[in-house]
Amino acid sequence: MVSVIVIGRNEGERLTACLGSIRASMGPLKYELLYIDSRSKDDSVRRALDCGARVFRLTEPETTAGLGRLVGSRLARGEWLLFLDGDMQLCPGFVEKALSLAFRKDCSGVCGIRKDEFIRDGKCVSSVDNVFGCTAERICPEFGGALFVSAAALSACGGWSAEPVACEEAELHARLLAAGCKIAEIPVPMIVHTDTVRERRSLLGVLFSRRRLGDGQALRSAAAKHSAKAYLSFERRKFAFGALDLLCAFALFAGGPGLALISLLQCFQLGFFASRRQLRAFVSQKLFFFAFIPGLLTWRRKDEGFEEVSA
Repeated sequence: MVSVIVIGRNEGERLTACLGSIRASMGPLKYELLYIDSRSKDDSVRRALDCGARVFRLTEPETTAGLGRLVGSRLARGEWLLFLDGDMQLCPGFVEKALSLAFRKDCSGVCGIRKDEFIRDGKCVSSVDNVFGCTAERICPEFGGALFVSAAALSACGGWSAEPVACEEAELHARLLAAGCKIAEIPVPMIVHTDTVRERRSLLGVLFSRRRLGDGQALRSAAAKHSAKAYLSFERRKFAFGALDLLCAFALFAGGPGLALISLLQCFQLGFFASRRQLRAFVSQKLFFFAFIPGLLTWRRKDEGFEEVSA
């Protein structure tokens, strides 16, 4: 049996679309549907109940995606777990192909093509058809919140970490690899993810974004599970470049012509970006340690309690 675990908070109509896509896509497969709610203030719980899901509400005030997935995985009864967010829609045929590949090639998990649609005022203003650039079957280099994985593999590596506000997928991926679990990626549509176009953030918002805080918290979570080395190895480029940037910034202020030259050469890279999105990603990476250290310091254990909601 497949356990489909959906997490969400104030998803509204997107949740109805998500759960409806699951019902339409699973076909004759035996499955159960669980919805883990992060203390929504809208009618998300009622929508999930109306769609036939088993519904659970987290008791932790400051919820995270990892916490919802952790609780869902503990409640699931299936041998295979499909994790989705409430703003995703499952594509028909993916689960059947994922199961076939997993049994044929002894994979611990499978991911497929993710399409992102960006919404403003209820209309799609842009999209990315293949977020991770999968064009052929391969070992998955990275995955987001959508993951099809065996319950045994997830349990063997220690499961989801509840504490990080972001980067929990990379932290889990590192532990799966360290445990010898292979995650495959296939060029088959898996999900369509909708995201609201964000307005411009302040400089402080860029410096201390959830993504940057999540880097530090994910490392602390990995250390708590005795897998810090695995996570550092998995994200070695990020940490290596972050350390280099910090060193270069210090050189610009404290002297050192050689290191200062490296810093200036990095600055010239700004001229090679064709879009504002690429430029923002580059600047965000350069500011890595501004939020990474606060992330390490703000890590705390989460309350893993929940309550079941009935109709």
